[in-house]
Amino acid sequence: MQAEAAVTAACTLSSKAVMLAARHQIPILFFNRMGEAEARLWSPYFSSLAELRRQQALFVGSVDATAWLVRLFMEKTEGKAALLHWLKNRRPGLADDLGVAMGDMHTLAAGYGELTGQPPALCSNSLMGIEGSIARCYWQAVAPCLPPGLHAGTRSRRPALDPFNATLNYLYGMLYPVVEGALFAAGLDPYLGVLHAGQYDKPTLAFDLIEPFRPWVDRLLIEACLQDEIAPLAFFDNKDGGVFLNKAGKRFIIPLFNDFMETTTQYDGRRLSNKNHIYRYAQQFANELRKRPLYS
Repeated sequence: MQAEAAVTAACTLSSKAVMLAARHQIPILFFNRMGEAEARLWSPYFSSLAELRRQQALFVGSVDATAWLVRLFMEKTEGKAALLHWLKNRRPGLADDLGVAMGDMHTLAAGYGELTGQPPALCSNSLMGIEGSIARCYWQAVAPCLPPGLHAGTRSRRPALDPFNATLNYLYGMLYPVVEGALFAAGLDPYLGVLHAGQYDKPTLAFDLIEPFRPWVDRLLIEACLQDEIAPLAFFDNKDGGVFLNKAGKRFIIPLFNDFMETTTQYDGRRLSNKNHIYRYAQQFANELRKRPLYS
């Protein structure tokens, strides 16, 4: 895995330290307090980066990109199914309904296989349609498992219509910069995505790569709900027709998320922090791109 140096607070770097990093092709990234990469230093001889960006540009419109998206969504579906299986042991009265939902999700996910061999431009709507159907099945199964008053039974975003969705939106918002930072560290362009390529001036590749990791955050929040750690009256404000985290809610959620990112877990045969798993995932994708034939 390519090494990187991350600067997240005010510090002083000597010229010798910068030169040493450049000599070994270790990029130095500067992050703001929200985890967004704002600047980067690297060697002027970091030639592999330019080649990687060319590979990425050629990849995004190819049939291989569709296969990659299908893989991401299948991993996301498996993560959701694993979460529902975990819930079966904690909500035994709902075990049958959860089992049915798991089966329905896998049936829907089988439709992804029919889209391989097509470029993303021709099948993006179908991909998102399948994903939307799986998401509805998933969230309808999750909602009855939560304590009363937290979830209205449907997924809502802008604005959130209940405390659960308000918290989930905030957690996803914190996850995006982690994924974007992983892409920067791997030498990839976060603004050159596949499925979300049409969104101007947005880190669209981060929008793609985040998908397998959403169920991680889902479980983090669901665990907190089941342990009665989310208090609707204390953590949320109702305004402008929606529900939003207030200061007390943010004081609880931000450390919860940061601790989770540093928690060590087993994933894909490696035991790393959750953050490093995401960084490794991005690096593996970059390595796959480097192996592709480069056409002029």
